[in-house]
Amino acid sequence: MFRTEMNGASERHPDVGLTNLGFDYASVSSPVAKFLRGQADRIRRQCVTSIIQIGKALLEAKHHLSHGAFIRWVEWEVCIPVRTAQAYMRVATWASQKSATVAHLSPSVLYLLSASSTPQEFADVILKRADAGDYVTPSAMRKELRAWRESRRSANDRDDKNGESILHEGSNWGPVETGAASGGVDEIVAILVRGLSPSELARVREIVISDAVLSDPQLARTLERALMDNR
Repeated sequence: MFRTEMNGASERHPDVGLTNLGFDYASVSSPVAKFLRGQADRIRRQCVTSIIQIGKALLEAKHHLSHGAFIRWVEWEVCIPVRTAQAYMRVATWASQKSATVAHLSPSVLYLLSASSTPQEFADVILKRADAGDYVTPSAMRKELRAWRESRRSANDRDDKNGESILHEGSNWGPVETGAASGGVDEIVAILVRGLSPSELARVREIVISDAVLSDPQLARTLERALMDNR
């Protein structure tokens, strides 16, 4: 259950997935409000349970069919769109690895969190907030996901720029030679830039341009042995 503020009062309220404001229970009498809350909770739980159970059943059936046969079976025998079946299976697979909190989430939130395009790190953050009683609507979650992706993109851009500046700084470390004559050095450097932090890349640069390395007549064999030892 999630906690939210409505009409100045703190109330226990599930994620109904409607709007940021939710339903105004003050517009009905107290007995009706209590009844509606209970109904909403039961309906939402039944929807979530059904989605997960149907997803599991579809996954079990898929084991016995080829991809094409499974699609035909879903469309003609189960009578639901293939994309819906795929969404159910994703939710079932994703929910099986999560806590009981998923039962309190709305179907819209489950579809969003289980989507392959949603980073696992972001989904884990949302689940932790749900465990703590935070109230998150699907619309608010989509906005947070867009902001989260943008912040990660900006951070990656800064890391790339820092890595490039460290790679090219200094008179002994100019732009990487391209073409066949480079012997694949350009590809190696590109891999290092992507996989190392700026400080690690600076240390690699310091080592590879040192006199001890450049003057080693057995450099190729030394590199081969080191790479084999660290597989």
